[in-house]
Amino acid sequence: MTMIELRNVHKRFDELEVLKGINLTVEKGEVVIIIGASGSGKSTMLRVINNLEPIQAGEVWVAGIPVHDPKQAGEVHRIAGMVFQQFNLFPHLTALQNVTLALRKVKKLDQKEADRLGGKALEHVGLADKASAYPAEMSGGQQQRVAIARALAMEPEIMLFDEATSALDPELVGEVTGVMRQLAAEGMTMLVVTHEMGFARDVGDRVVFVDEGVIAEEGPPEVLFTAPSNPRTQQFLHRVLDR
Repeated sequence: MTMIELRNVHKRFDELEVLKGINLTVEKGEVVIIIGASGSGKSTMLRVINNLEPIQAGEVWVAGIPVHDPKQAGEVHRIAGMVFQQFNLFPHLTALQNVTLALRKVKKLDQKEADRLGGKALEHVGLADKASAYPAEMSGGQQQRVAIARALAMEPEIMLFDEATSALDPELVGEVTGVMRQLAAEGMTMLVVTHEMGFARDVGDRVVFVDEGVIAEEGPPEVLFTAPSNPRTQQFLHRVLDR
């Protein structure tokens, strides 16, 4: 079953065309990794999928929802959870309160049921013992795991990760990618923008290289990382893998 499909998607910011005819499909249970240089359009792809940015041309489908149709686009938030580079936690709320806020405000659950689901989500990311901690009392890795729990608590069918580890100190990256690996092993459909090439190699079913607003190359990680056919892919991987 196709969970995400982009058909000839174009996105402009004023005169700058960021996406130049993107075609991409993601099947149920597939983990697709998006790599590319900064400014290539990777994060914009996720934002148009999750209805955070409108497109100028093309179609975006998520689990049968036409996100390109303004009348139906809002439905995508029931299906897709998104984790950003910045944790975006409310500093005055505990971990559990941050996780349950949308459950109460969007899903209209009562406090008891929201706390049950929120506690389950925190346990899923290994933070059951931090339910009453405030963001300032947690490391960056723990805060990002709370952000993942917040998305998981809404019981999404798809998870979108936009550079979820890039704001973390290097020693904290593993605890976040560990949760992402676990979700992949559980069969979660995932679209992941990342610079973590080891994670991409190990976890991705497919790697997509985006260059200047187009998909320049895609394939299984064992092929794309060892024998890329596009000179731009070769150049990019040579730069990031030899640092």
